Amino acid sequence: MTGVCVALLGVTAQAADVRVKGTIAPASCSFTITQSVFDYGRIQPSSLSATQYTKLERKSTPFAVKCDAATLVSIKTQDNRASSKVPGMMQAAFNSTYNDMFNYGLGVSTKNEKIGGYVMLMSNTVADGKAVRVNGSSNNGATWTVGDGALAQPPHLTSWASSASTAPVALSTVSGNLLVQAVINKTSAFSVGSGISLDGHATLELRHL
Repeated sequence: MTGVCVALLGVTAQAADVRVKGTIAPASCSFTITQSVFDYGRIQPSSLSATQYTKLERKSTPFAVKCDAATLVSIKTQDNRASSKVPGMMQAAFNSTYNDMFNYGLGVSTKNEKIGGYVMLMSNTVADGKAVRVNGSSNNGATWTVGDGALAQPPHLTSWASSASTAPVALSTVSGNLLVQAVINKTSAFSVGSGISLDGHATLELRHL
């Protein structure tokens, strides 16, 4: 038998890596408030009541949410002066629907007396060029109801919906006005002394749903 010899020239063994990459992440969003300080300036004690809560004027500033893709978002609030809220104040000052979840504290005097509180609302809201209403959830987004724009504290969330639904709408942009209205406690409940400073402080956090 004749042997057969085959020479393979110029052939080398090579390997190539294949990698599959990507990121699963929600759209990137920003939340801006044009003016984050609402200053009532000097309030004359004579303009306040000893027997009734005194509502001060509403103040307003624009807000805007911008996302790089349509997404479901909500607002979560935190009252950083919660221990200073006056229980039942907003129900007396506005109506029975404004329970203490809508009441944000204004701090205390040097004698640890409660000064009052404030409410926050969103109005004139427009998402992606269309008017939307501000709706609320009292259970961290499990269900939603029609709201009047008022921002409540956890487990409440606030979001935006079309007029035909209570469920939040996915959006790329939403803008409107953030309103704040302070309510001063009865002057019989605190001592003005040499002066008292309003010290409301809350955090508004944009969250994905």
